[in-house]
Amino acid sequence: MADMPIKEVMTNLVVMLYPNESIHEASQRLARNGVSGAPVVEKGKVIGIVSESDVIRALMAPAEGRHSSSIADIFAFAAGMTGSQSGKTVADVMSDAVTTISPEESVWRAAAIMERKRIKRLPVVDTDGYLIGIVSRADIVKAMARDDKELERDVQAAIVVLGEDTIEDLSVSVDDGVAMIAGLADRRSTRDLAEKLASRTPGVVRVINQIEFEFDDRDIKTIRKENDPKDPSRDWHPTDVIHGIAR
Repeated sequence: MADMPIKEVMTNLVVMLYPNESIHEASQRLARNGVSGAPVVEKGKVIGIVSESDVIRALMAPAEGRHSSSIADIFAFAAGMTGSQSGKTVADVMSDAVTTISPEESVWRAAAIMERKRIKRLPVVDTDGYLIGIVSRADIVKAMARDDKELERDVQAAIVVLGEDTIEDLSVSVDDGVAMIAGLADRRSTRDLAEKLASRTPGVVRVINQIEFEFDDRDIKTIRKENDPKDPSRDWHPTDVIHGIAR
């Protein structure tokens, strides 16, 4: 498939935190589930997110000699504290500038957001803003780390949607994520679109396009506008042109 949607790779069983929970309680659940962060939910909707850096800032800054501890050590330390010792709630330490994503968005979009914002996970929400899952960098990597044979099938399926009669003798081969496509397209625009579809297939790192084409249709629209007396911005011909044709 050309664009694998988030809903196919996201995790449905989400570790959720609540704003009134203590850091002690939140750290216990994060440590127990082996995750380094989680969305904060109120009435089913995401209002923030707590990451390992939020926990570090909340608990470790005052504690001397713990700055080099691993996140597992930090969670273990926090989980061993009582609520009165930590004195802070999830609402106190969470980041409310949380970025969410739709389950229909592509994995490429999720990867781009994570890279740009330097975050490790994105809560997935429905059209009403309710949390339905979470997608992490690990999920994205897993979706893209497929073998070449599987990628060949996906690229083939992506290009075939153009119509089996638009590209004759289509062949697809993938070697270490590099897809090579060949055949004879009816026109140049079909060839270019096939390359775009192949390049958007999750897991494909590069496309070598060896598809040939029967004619170049790049300049057809320009030529038609220059030669056609019809005003291209309207659905009717200027009267002087019509009168000239009539004469």
